[in-house]
Amino acid sequence: MRLMFSSGAGYSHIAPMLPLALAARDAGDEVVFVTGSEALRYVEDAGLQAASVGDPRDPAAAAPIWQRARDETAQMTPEQRFSHLMAEYMVGFGAASRLDAMVEFVRDWQPDLVISNAAERAAVMAACLVEIPYVMHAIGPPKSATTMARAWEVAENLVRERGLDGLPSREHVPYLDIWPDGLPPEDVPWEYPARWPVRPAGVVPVPGPRPAVLDGLPYDRTVYVTLGTTYNGRPGVLEEMVSALRGESVNVVVTIGRDGDRSRFGEQPEHVRIENFVPQEQVLPSVDAVVCHGGSATVLGALAHGVPLVVLPLAADHFEVAEQISAAETGVVVDSGGGIRDAVRAVLTDPVYRDSARTFAGRVAEMPAPATVLDRLRDGVEPA
Repeated sequence: MRLMFSSGAGYSHIAPMLPLALAARDAGDEVVFVTGSEALRYVEDAGLQAASVGDPRDPAAAAPIWQRARDETAQMTPEQRFSHLMAEYMVGFGAASRLDAMVEFVRDWQPDLVISNAAERAAVMAACLVEIPYVMHAIGPPKSATTMARAWEVAENLVRERGLDGLPSREHVPYLDIWPDGLPPEDVPWEYPARWPVRPAGVVPVPGPRPAVLDGLPYDRTVYVTLGTTYNGRPGVLEEMVSALRGESVNVVVTIGRDGDRSRFGEQPEHVRIENFVPQEQVLPSVDAVVCHGGSATVLGALAHGVPLVVLPLAADHFEVAEQISAAETGVVVDSGGGIRDAVRAVLTDPVYRDSARTFAGRVAEMPAPATVLDRLRDGVEPA
């Protein structure tokens, strides 16, 4: 098969799709992974053919646009904010600006199947315009039809402008779902009802030596603190988390990103370790709690290892994730750094959190591997 994967340029959006793309390549399929030019290295480093579509991102030009978005959504609820940003900016601005170039690429490359992710809608519209089937790959929790309704209105208008009467039904379009059962609420009309589970990326321990950052730590228990790959530069957040925990009798391992400046944390005691990057698959088997923002990769990694969470949601769908973590009793949610210390004490001492996290570890382990899902896709996907 000729398989075209498509994602926005953020590493946190690309990484969840890599296991399926690699499984396809290893099975002999012809694979191309389309993303922004600034992110081609992530795909190429994984050993995949990469291609960029559309103009390179100009951060200076985009800054006032995203400032306007922040102003527009300042008084909205988290769900309203997410819905507005997806419709008016991710689809109406980002996907719209790439759509014609994406259509041209799809026509030229002629994939048998397009695999897009939930934040990248240009490839979905292009597949429909060129009449090639597509599937949707999750990068976080599934979204309700209500939350995404306005985004689909915007997408409908874009394809009508290009000669299509409308977008086809999503009822039978496979949604490759990395979110384990028991986290999403029940009885929700989902944007994509046909949810196919697939084991998420980054949940299997990486073979190799134990990371040096874990050597010589003085306490029995270890807390891992991270804001993932997108939010680690947000001013003051990691610093507040470290400050809340440095006086506790626990080891604290903090990752701040490959380009992070460790000097911003100043001198720290021996039980606090500040590192730029350590693969979480190497750290998670040795920690007792995770403090994070609710990013999908961090949350899924923690749950896959049976590790309870403390979540301080910052943006995007972090608030939705936080609600699900709280409801499942796999962690504690705080609304400011001031609650971090007590929340960490709670997840380390109350067994309900670890027991619940371990339950989810079993559920993640039972999810089908990417190669299994790939075989299912080969059995046939309804045309777009």
